[in-house]
Amino acid sequence: MIKYFSEVRSVTKKKDIEVKVEEVKKDIKGKNYTVNQLSIGKKVIGEILTMGEKNYEAFLGKEDLGAYKSLDLAVEAVLLQHNLHD
Repeated sequence: MIKYFSEVRSVTKKKDIEVKVEEVKKDIKGKNYTVNQLSIGKKVIGEILTMGEKNYEAFLGKEDLGAYKSLDLAVEAVLLQHNLHD
């Protein structure tokens, strides 16, 4: 009896992707806000609106991802949602 074995090898390469965070000022409904734009290359993937000292609102396109207590948490939320949709 002859048995055939097949082996599937998965080759994965980990590639670092540079995410740029740029702080810009925007007028929204007559008020001036600080907005952090997250971009990969030339594509803006999300924005984080600074509402107060510990109040950040994260957006992925037009989708509101919610409020966060730190900028780092908001950035993480945008990146996680972007990876799920990409």
